[in-house]
Amino acid sequence: MGRRSLDSPKEEQVEDAENPDIRWLEQGAGEPVVLLHGLIGQMHHWAAVLDGLAVLCRPLALSLPIFDPALRDVSIAGLTRHVLRFLDALEIPRGVIVGNSLGGHVALALALAHPGRVSGLVLTGSAGLFERRAARRPADEPRTADVREKMEEVFYDRVFVTDAWVESMRAAMAAPNSAHRILRFARDARRRNMAEHLGAIEAPTLLVWGRDDRITPPQVAERFRALIRDSELSYIARCGHIAMLEQPEAFTEAVVDWLESSRARRVARRAGAPGDSRIATHGGSATPEGLTPRPAEAPGRRVSDP
Repeated sequence: MGRRSLDSPKEEQVEDAENPDIRWLEQGAGEPVVLLHGLIGQMHHWAAVLDGLAVLCRPLALSLPIFDPALRDVSIAGLTRHVLRFLDALEIPRGVIVGNSLGGHVALALALAHPGRVSGLVLTGSAGLFERRAARRPADEPRTADVREKMEEVFYDRVFVTDAWVESMRAAMAAPNSAHRILRFARDARRRNMAEHLGAIEAPTLLVWGRDDRITPPQVAERFRALIRDSELSYIARCGHIAMLEQPEAFTEAVVDWLESSRARRVARRAGAPGDSRIATHGGSATPEGLTPRPAEAPGRRVSDP
């Protein structure tokens, strides 16, 4: 990445007596790009991406209230409504939605239920089609070694799994009802398989995938590419499930390139012009009620390998 923002991210919060507080990091100006983390993620995991995107747009990293008891609807739909509350609170009528893992599932649900609010999608290691393991009930008193083992599966390079992060996750999982909430989110994500609905996605879509993702392997990315009509796939080498944290420069480069190259296509999609499906290499559900998906067109395929 050659360009960096000179500003630092600002942490903002909107308090709500009846719902989870809305917390986010924000940087830059211009087109809103909303960043959604996964089940074990945090909004701060997008810090390097915020810095790289801020020269081009207005990235906003939203904290999903996964462990917040104020979120009473422990489901993909509940998280999707939280994102809508965020967009409404900031008076953002439409934006690009970026989602990792569980956050990708939420981004898909939003794009299907409220297509007018989503100008583009970026999915990385997204849930919604397949995850390697079935959800099992976490222990009420999780052992540090077990938490570390699960977290290390997420990365290509285990150096990212620090003692401090492991302990914060162990403590979060040991809090009252946390294990039950994790299980409910994981099971809801598995129940809400999106395969038959992805043909209805209208927004231009970028798939950024770690070549070494063991949670949602590369064949999952290929399946997303086949089912979402206007989609591109970019792989990142030596990268696992959380690409924006493990390879932030390669991830940001892929997103910046796509934001610039897809601008005209996003406008054309508004007018009903067909998109295409492309693949490249970088760096070495809540299914809405009443939605009738349109059959997916056979995507065109162009392969480039820098």
